[in-house]
Amino acid sequence: MGTQGDSTLGTVLRALREGAGLSQEELAERAGLSPHAISALERGTRTRPYPHTLRSLATALDLTDEQRAALVAAVPPRSSRQAAAAAAAPVRPRDLPVPATPLVGRDDDVSRVADLLGSGRLVTLSGPGGVGKTRLALAVAARVRDRFADGVTLVELAPLLEAPQVVAAVADAVDAVRDPARPVLDDAVDVLRGQHRLLVLDNLEHLLDAAPDVAALVEAVPDLTVLTTSRAPLRVRGETEYGVEPLEVDEAPDGSPSPAARLLLDRAQRVSPGWGADSADAPAVNATCEQLAGLPLALELAAARARLLDPAALLDRLDSALRSGPRDLPPRQRTMRATLDWSNGLLDAPAQSLLRLLGVFVGGTTLADLEAVAGRAGATYDVVAALESLVEHSLVVAEPSGRLRLLEPVAQYARDLLHESGEWDGAIRAHAAHYLAVAELNSSSYRNGGQVAALNRIDLETANLDAAAERSLAVGDVETPARMAWELWLYWWLRGRHDHGRRFAEAALQRSHVLADDVHARAALGAATMAFAMDDVAGAARWWRLSYEHAGDVDEILSNSIAGEGLVALVEGDLDLARDRFHRAMRHAAAAGPEVEWTWALSHIWLGTVALLEGDADEAVRFVDEGLASARRRDDRLTSYIALYNLFQVELGRGDHDAARRHLEEGARLSLETGDQANLAYLLDAGAVLAAASGQHARVPLLLGAAQAIREAAGSRGYGYYRPDPGAIEAAADEARSHLGADRYDDALDTGRGLPATDAAAMLRT
Repeated sequence: MGTQGDSTLGTVLRALREGAGLSQEELAERAGLSPHAISALERGTRTRPYPHTLRSLATALDLTDEQRAALVAAVPPRSSRQAAAAAAAPVRPRDLPVPATPLVGRDDDVSRVADLLGSGRLVTLSGPGGVGKTRLALAVAARVRDRFADGVTLVELAPLLEAPQVVAAVADAVDAVRDPARPVLDDAVDVLRGQHRLLVLDNLEHLLDAAPDVAALVEAVPDLTVLTTSRAPLRVRGETEYGVEPLEVDEAPDGSPSPAARLLLDRAQRVSPGWGADSADAPAVNATCEQLAGLPLALELAAARARLLDPAALLDRLDSALRSGPRDLPPRQRTMRATLDWSNGLLDAPAQSLLRLLGVFVGGTTLADLEAVAGRAGATYDVVAALESLVEHSLVVAEPSGRLRLLEPVAQYARDLLHESGEWDGAIRAHAAHYLAVAELNSSSYRNGGQVAALNRIDLETANLDAAAERSLAVGDVETPARMAWELWLYWWLRGRHDHGRRFAEAALQRSHVLADDVHARAALGAATMAFAMDDVAGAARWWRLSYEHAGDVDEILSNSIAGEGLVALVEGDLDLARDRFHRAMRHAAAAGPEVEWTWALSHIWLGTVALLEGDADEAVRFVDEGLASARRRDDRLTSYIALYNLFQVELGRGDHDAARRHLEEGARLSLETGDQANLAYLLDAGAVLAAASGQHARVPLLLGAAQAIREAAGSRGYGYYRPDPGAIEAAADEARSHLGADRYDDALDTGRGLPATDAAAMLRT
């Protein structure tokens, strides 16, 4: 290879590239890198590339094992061993779900699909609902996961309602940085390019309009392989379709049970030990499998009756029900519908009604929410008794957490029944009204001691809330999503879902002419805060101005819209205007009463920011302390850590490092409690400045790296009302780089980028 005399990474890479007859530009194109990146590596200005960069280079150069080892060995000491391990061993993916019961009768399917993934980059498992596509996909993914250096990522699509959400879900699953100014597909491609990853897209059948996007993703990322499950193929170029057939129902030549019989016996004996074990039961067991066409879900549902029916009785009850269903559907779908019709037919009228109503929920529900929606829909039966019947018949899964959900084929069946019964419109109105009430009930808690509980509650219901808004818009109800935008904006803020929240609010505002002024104004406040969180100050200013114009004399709205104008002025450096707006906002908040004390406290803190920027530390502390006292009285974590950040800046300027550190430590603890990653990023930057001032240079790149990773995941800097000194941060970084050396600094920065939030926050302590 000609590198024995000089084994630096740059010379090794240059020799390998020249040996392959490639220019830097050609190698960059093959590896999915920039020519600048190749040049920097060969010149030695970048000495420790990421492991996936090494893998991309090795693949692009078609290196032998010996050459690959030489390239990895050329990475300088300390990180070379880590890079070698990462280049040689696959990165462990997030854990795939592990089903509670064994996969029966699919060994050959697993092997065949695994082979297809070796030769094709887009494989679709197609077949009817209930045939076991998801279970097969998970088994295949577990079998082949070690082939993929960057692991396996599962994206569950069943809760999604619209095709454009597919690529967004993929981007979220791979932690792509979201840029609102360009297509989300580009964001996903940026993360995936250069990675060797298997992407499993589960339940795509109701989102087939997204098929071109999936194909585009595969085409744009040469080392990406996609395995999808769908009732129908995607019908795009490059797709390999694998039809998942029902389980074989014929006995083996040696008389052993068929795969379908083994599945039925396994599941039945879990509820009734010894069921079907007598040889005299075999004919009835085999006949049941034949009538159910070997469909796994049908067999699972039938097995649930084993606690009441022996094999012969089960077969007798099965016979008539399996001959119903629409004749224009494929045979297996008729059987699936017949099986579910049969199971439904065994229920009493209240349980049947509740099964239909469950079809309106997305992503599951709780008993309390189910009872509330049933009440709004006019149900007069005992919901708990009906639910017990559904759980007993295996139509509803009752999770240990208390969450209730339907398996997707059953959920689709329930939705079909709801439409067929003419109850769909009433059900979606009841569902939307309830989840608007859920949003309203929890919104005030984001501002007091109930923050964590409220956030956790809404975390579980985002799919239902989104569905309620989208369905309401579809039937011309603009008010429900507009009101939701106001009730949910602070949840979106704290959870970093700024892009989602902005689209949600602006969708309702597109038809704002039908809204009452106060609803219009509040929805505009939601859109404004989301735009501000995404660094779109001009967009935020427009929405805050619109909110003010529709506020009338409602002090609550006026306090928020005027405070928003103050934030815009603060970002733009107009401190006089900012001061005026915060004082006005404070007066309106005081007039509005205790419910708006949150805005009153924040206005004080932001007035402290103005004073701090003007160099009056004492005045800053006076204002911030007033706001902090209010926040602590209400146990308001969010307002507290905003105040603590400002107090940190004061104490850092005064040279009281111990007090500054205490403020950071408390702010980080509160940020972790609410899950406010954007706020934590500012505290980590501040901690880096403090570390440099305290001579803790090794901490600086770790803290800055962790902050960078948080912001990249969010796609924005975050809180525009924070006014950190960028010069101080840059000086801290330069000083640390000088003490550590460039390579050690870069390594520590990379390490920091991979730190869990809790570990990064722990470094803010002494």
